Amino acid sequence: MRTLPLSAALLSLALLWACGSYHVTYDYDVTASYGRYKTFDYYTSKKGTGGTTSLMDKRVRAAVEQELRAKGFMMETKADPDFLVTYYPIVKNRKVRTTVRSGWGWGYRPFYGGVGVSSSQVRNYKEGTIVIEIVDFKANQMIWQGAAAGALTGLENPEDANEVVPKAVRDILAKFPPK
Repeated sequence: MRTLPLSAALLSLALLWACGSYHVTYDYDVTASYGRYKTFDYYTSKKGTGGTTSLMDKRVRAAVEQELRAKGFMMETKADPDFLVTYYPIVKNRKVRTTVRSGWGWGYRPFYGGVGVSSSQVRNYKEGTIVIEIVDFKANQMIWQGAAAGALTGLENPEDANEVVPKAVRDILAKFPPK
């Protein structure tokens, strides 16, 4: 019965690969004048965070603020900012299915035969994505959006989250502002 240990090993590798990496995408308005943006503030809305905790929300917010300040933008809370930032740490339940097949066959034309066994397992996991959107304050139009799909996947403790979130936010905002 080697299929069960082999199945568990393959499942572990699949989850490790899925949990250890994320995919960053971004899109932006090519007509926006990004050179004039100097100040920012946070946009508040009634959209939920998709099941994340307030602690994760605080991590993402701190990382966004740190990254924007490192790029030379200043937070403006008293007067009108040049752009508004909103972010969504979203966590969704996902499933991964693994199937392992093994068999043995024999034969010679026209006679052949074989025996095979297959085993499937379904595992649940949480996939987490960070989405960051930037809105021109005066025009009230979205000008930039980026996401790191899978960035919040597999975070099992606060230390993992504290390490992954700033890196993911840095990777998302790497292309902001566009050149």
